[in-house]
Amino acid sequence: MSKRTNGEGTIYQDKKGLWRGELTIGYDDNGRRIKKQFSSMDLEVLQKKMNDEKYNLNRNIVIKNSDYTLKEWLEFWLHTYKLNSVKPRTYDYYESAFILYVYDSIGNSKLDKLKTIQIQQLYNELSSRGFATSTIRSVHVPLNQAFEQAINNELLFKNPCKGLVVPKKPPRESRPFTVEEQNKFEAACKNTTYHNFFIFLLNTGLRCGEGMAITWDDVNSYEKLLSVNKTISQIVNREKNPETKKIQVIQTTKTESGTRIVPLNKKSIQILESQSKDNAFVFSSNVGTVLSQRNLIRGFNILLDKSNLPKDLTVHSLRHSFATRLLEKGANIKAVSEILGHKNIQITMNLYSHALPNFKRQTIELLD
Repeated sequence: MSKRTNGEGTIYQDKKGLWRGELTIGYDDNGRRIKKQFSSMDLEVLQKKMNDEKYNLNRNIVIKNSDYTLKEWLEFWLHTYKLNSVKPRTYDYYESAFILYVYDSIGNSKLDKLKTIQIQQLYNELSSRGFATSTIRSVHVPLNQAFEQAINNELLFKNPCKGLVVPKKPPRESRPFTVEEQNKFEAACKNTTYHNFFIFLLNTGLRCGEGMAITWDDVNSYEKLLSVNKTISQIVNREKNPETKKIQVIQTTKTESGTRIVPLNKKSIQILESQSKDNAFVFSSNVGTVLSQRNLIRGFNILLDKSNLPKDLTVHSLRHSFATRLLEKGANIKAVSEILGHKNIQITMNLYSHALPNFKRQTIELLD
C-alpha cells in the first residue's frame, strides 16, 4: 500500500456525534506517519480547521515553537547571517539601528507574538520625536530582512513588517559648492595640510574613502588614468578590550560599478606629481599611514570657518561639485555617471537635476 501524502486525511463521526478528523502531516526518521487530530461538533468547523492545516502544509509552512525574544533573534540574525555577508560598515549600521531604536522599545517581545501594530507604533513614535525619515528606514530595512529569515527558518508564519506604513524615502538632495563658494574654498585651502587631497577630490569626483585608499599602483601616469578599486571605511572595533572603539579598514568599493577607471585632468596630474612616493598610499599622514577620516573632516570644517562658508557643505560636497561643474559645462551625463561610479544613469539624473536645466537649454539651442 502506498504512503499517504502530506495533507491527506480522514473524517468520521463517533458514537457521541463528535466529528473527528486526522491528517498526515509528515513522516519520522523510521518512516512512520506523523498524524494530527482534529475534532468539533460542527462538521463545517472541522473541515475548515483541516483545510487551513492543508493549506499550510501545501505551502511547506510548519511553524516551530520559538522561545526567542525579538532582541535575541536580531542578535542571532546579525551574527549568523550578516557578519560575513555584508561589509563591516553595513553591519555596524544594522546593529546600531537595533541598539538605538528597537531593543529598549520592543526587544523583549516574543518573536512569534510580535504584532504589526507594535512596529507601526515604534515608527510613529520615532517620527513624533523628530527623527528623520532616513532614520526610520534604517530601522525598517534590516528589521524586515530579519523577519524574512525567521520565516525561512520556520519560526514565523508571517512577516510583521508587511502592511506597515513606512515613510517614503526622500529624494537625495545634492549640495554642491556654488562656483563662488568653490573659489573661496580653494583659496582658503592653499598651503594647508589637506590642500592636495581636497583639490584632488574636486577634480576627480572620488568619494572621501576612495581618495584615502589610492595607492601608487592604482595610478597610470602615462595614460593619465586612475583605477578606483577600494575604499577606507571606519567601523566598530570588535576585538576584545580594544584600545579604540573605531578602526579604519580597507574594503572593496561601495558597489560593483564603483570599481572604475577615472581619467585624470591636468590639475589632478600636477597634484600626483607633487606627492611623495615614499609611502604606499598617495595621500598619507606625516608618518606614512592612512589619513584619518576624523582629522580630514575636522580640517574641512576649519576651512569652512576660515572661508565663512555655510555649514551644510561637507567633504562629500567636493564630489557633488565635481559632477555639477561638469554638467553645467554641458558634459555628457552618461560619461559623468560612469566616472562617478553610479549603478545607473538614473541615479545621476536624480542627484544632479539642479544642474540639468542648463544642459537641456544648450541641447535645445542646437536646433537654432
